[in-house]
Amino acid sequence: MKTWRIDQSLRLYLISASVFVVAGISGSALGVVWIYVESEFNVSLSALGAVFAAATFGRVLTSYSSGPLINRLGLARVMLAGMLTTAASMLGLALAQSWLTVLLVAFGSGVGGGVMATGLNAFAAVNFSARQMNWLHGSYGLGSILGPLLITTIVIDLALDWRYAYIIFTLLRLGLAFVFWRTRREWRLGEATRAGKKSAYAGMNQTMRLPIIWLMMGAFMMSTGLEVITGQFANNFLIEARAIDAKTAGLWVSIYWASLTVSRFVSGLIIARISHGLYLRLNTAFVMLGAVLLWADLSPLGSLVGLGMIGFCVGPFAPLMASDTPRRVGRAHTANAIGLQFTGASLGMAVMPWLAGHLAEAHGLEIIAQFIFAVALATFVLHEGIVWRELRLARARVVGA
Repeated sequence: MKTWRIDQSLRLYLISASVFVVAGISGSALGVVWIYVESEFNVSLSALGAVFAAATFGRVLTSYSSGPLINRLGLARVMLAGMLTTAASMLGLALAQSWLTVLLVAFGSGVGGGVMATGLNAFAAVNFSARQMNWLHGSYGLGSILGPLLITTIVIDLALDWRYAYIIFTLLRLGLAFVFWRTRREWRLGEATRAGKKSAYAGMNQTMRLPIIWLMMGAFMMSTGLEVITGQFANNFLIEARAIDAKTAGLWVSIYWASLTVSRFVSGLIIARISHGLYLRLNTAFVMLGAVLLWADLSPLGSLVGLGMIGFCVGPFAPLMASDTPRRVGRAHTANAIGLQFTGASLGMAVMPWLAGHLAEAHGLEIIAQFIFAVALATFVLHEGIVWRELRLARARVVGA
């Protein structure tokens, strides 16, 4: 029986990692395939923002509602529905004949992606270690590396239409949906109750009354916004504000994204040797130091090192926060809390780059480094608030005992 449990855990972990890889492949492919989409549908580069907005709206909608859906329908059903929704969205893009269809497909992709992100992260937080959680998020990065390579192979090497890539993405998701269906009885959060008893899950209103939830949502919003701001504006910032040549700037932007992935795998190796709170405190402090190096403009190398430092140190934040969720709020609140945190992350991905863009237009690109520092500082303060609240509750329990 013990051997079966080990095998089952490994099987579910490999399935989870496969989902992250596939999500990373299709997520990174859009930026590469956009030049063909832009030409075919006769839209401008700014239309890409509309695609991201539609997807973000879908993610926010389902990230917020996924917890209650999981509590009511069960994890397996919700994740299967999310995977089928994303598969239908990939197929819809492959067959799209109008720009409105593209936007509807983007919305559907966000809906399915939000469900899957909440479900998988809630399951991983309850059933996997912090090391495994970091490696899961690192798997998304591996997929992000494969996505552009796949598009290049299909469109350039094989001289096929870009739509074939999305047919492949559809088949990958249908394959994963079949795997989810075959293993549907194994996807549980460990909250099953006996017949006749009330649900062990907390309602969304109960979860939202927990003060720590708002700190966790804010930390996710800031840290995720920080990732996206830095990645989106780094190339223009290095070229225009730091006079670094385009080739070097492009290389270091790639290093920035690669460092996010590498740091998650590295963190998985060392996190058992250090407390999560101290580790995240150190990481957010070094993110601020990286932002200072960008801001100070001591030398081109200093700016480049600062960029790499930000990527490497912000990478472990989201997976470790998600991994600590059951301990912080209890298993009854886990699905809701994960959903709310990813709602914050989705808002961060949408709002923070928009705000950074407006600041850059009004004050110049130099403001970006200062804004990155401000967001990093806010992330640090919110995380300190979470740690302080945990310590206060621990002291209260000791006094009460």
